[in-house]
Amino acid sequence: MNNNINDIEVHEPQILNNMNKINLADLTPEERKALVEQAKELEKQEKAKKTENVKALKELSEDFVNRNIDHLVNQHKSVEDFIAALFKDYNHIKELKADIYGVEKNNQDSHTSTLSDGSASITIGYNVTIGFDGTESSGVEMIKNYINSLATDDENVKKLAKMVNTFLKPNAKTGMLNPVKIIELSKLRDEFNSEKFNEGLEIIFNAQQRRQNSMYVSGWKFIDVNGIPKKLEFRFTV
Repeated sequence: MNNNINDIEVHEPQILNNMNKINLADLTPEERKALVEQAKELEKQEKAKKTENVKALKELSEDFVNRNIDHLVNQHKSVEDFIAALFKDYNHIKELKADIYGVEKNNQDSHTSTLSDGSASITIGYNVTIGFDGTESSGVEMIKNYINSLATDDENVKKLAKMVNTFLKPNAKTGMLNPVKIIELSKLRDEFNSEKFNEGLEIIFNAQQRRQNSMYVSGWKFIDVNGIPKKLEFRFTV
């Protein structure tokens, strides 16, 4: 007799499975019909249960929104007012910075102030999106014409051409070029060493438009947690 309990746990389910197996050939037509009806009823019950669960899920989801949405809207308004006050409070610092360093005060997308001991810092700024004014298409066409003129069997050139076409592929939804991919494309200047390629790139870069949209405040502060300094970071956007 085997006293190993693990062996017993492994083999018991196999025995039970064998006991539950039914050979349809051994059943009478009436028994087979009853078995089919039983299976249909079980499937019907499972579908009904799933429908009830889906309904319950939707009700719980809606209840979650209804319980919390007004509080979140009110919190957003509070954060929005606070960030607006921070921007206003920073105005005189921004003006002084412009006077000292001789820069346009509205040209910077963000400004950071940090304590001299490095224990805390606050950055205020605008999230920026980059779009295009429409003239970038001339640059794209110029680069593609240059690439097509290279008709060669050189595998390296083929790979570079494929990369260029990928970088110049516009976003399917917006129809705009991807600014990040254009930066990647500019790294190929030395590979091609072509005035036409460079000229096309310059047209694309000159067509870019920077737009300041939502405001944000971010920063950090070292706080004491049970005698251990911990860097607490935050970011709010409105």
